[in-house]
Amino acid sequence: MQKNSKKINWLNTIFLIATPLVGVIGAIVLCSLGMVKWQTWAFFGVYVFLTALAITAGYHRLFAHKSYKAHPVVDFIMAMLGAACFEGSVLEWGTDHRNHHRFVDTEKDPYNINQGFWHAHIGWLIHLDTSKRDFSNVEDLSSSAILRFQHKYFKECAIFMGFILPMLIASLWGNALAGLIIVGALRVAFNHHSTFFINSLCHWSGKQTYTDEQTARDSWMTALVTMGEGFHNFHHQFPLDYRNGVRYFHYDPTKWLIYALSKLGLASDLRRISDYKILAFRLRVEENQLKKKHQQDTVFINQKVEPLKAHLTALIEKIAQLETELATLKAKKLDHVKGKYASYKRQLQAYLNTIKMVQKELNSSLINWRKLCA
Repeated sequence: MQKNSKKINWLNTIFLIATPLVGVIGAIVLCSLGMVKWQTWAFFGVYVFLTALAITAGYHRLFAHKSYKAHPVVDFIMAMLGAACFEGSVLEWGTDHRNHHRFVDTEKDPYNINQGFWHAHIGWLIHLDTSKRDFSNVEDLSSSAILRFQHKYFKECAIFMGFILPMLIASLWGNALAGLIIVGALRVAFNHHSTFFINSLCHWSGKQTYTDEQTARDSWMTALVTMGEGFHNFHHQFPLDYRNGVRYFHYDPTKWLIYALSKLGLASDLRRISDYKILAFRLRVEENQLKKKHQQDTVFINQKVEPLKAHLTALIEKIAQLETELATLKAKKLDHVKGKYASYKRQLQAYLNTIKMVQKELNSSLINWRKLCA
């Protein structure tokens, strides 16, 4: 992507100013006049959640990163609900986001945090020259008839899904105007800034857990308002993983949705990075932090940090090697069954026992490592 000019994109600017103003002021006026029914607020909450998930699980992890495959029905729903957020078509969103990952923290990064929090959050959209977009990096997405349709008729899809549909649904309980203002304008503003926080706050505040070579951060706080996207340091180091919150207790409703879809047969090929590879990157960052913290204590670094880190790395590599060999053995199971099943079972158990033994040693060494990091 070429660097944005300083000309103002008036369509973006007016829309970004108008939606929160209309939404907030309109909601206050309607509430003061007693014109907002509880069903409308419930609908607002549900539609915020669904449309936000369409961006995180659809636009982001499904389309931009292809971290899983989905049934065409899921593709269509994600594309339509995502359009309701007025963040551009999947092709537009996808090309910007792929450039962000490819050129992160450089001048070619569309929402480069090094140009300031404001620029990363919303300023880049105010100065966005859409005529300079290069869609060559989303040719794979262009092959989808659903995404081509959404791109061609994006304005119509966005207006219907973002404003007309909420108004029609709210009219079922006699609250059409509130549906338009609250579930339409106010929700769009909420969707916008929750997404924008991923580009700004997630590159500004939090921990660098898996890589310290770029600005992306992990933060529980931003995860709560971004459907789990706040674990952004992990995502930038492992962009193909369908998860952002890698630990089971991390708040990441997007990964839970994707996992649920897979159990329903609506999603497949969920891409997941090995736990040991993730651990290896985490240890590397922690080693760098220890060396910075104790840079004056060369004895501590040379005699404790580096030897233990080398030992942990060797154990991780050993487990990876054993698991690869085990997978190869399992793949040849049918050959063993033909006459050497007992031998196969002995080999299988031997591998499992060895992996268990190395894992035990790894866990013990990790306890010592945590003591160094404390």
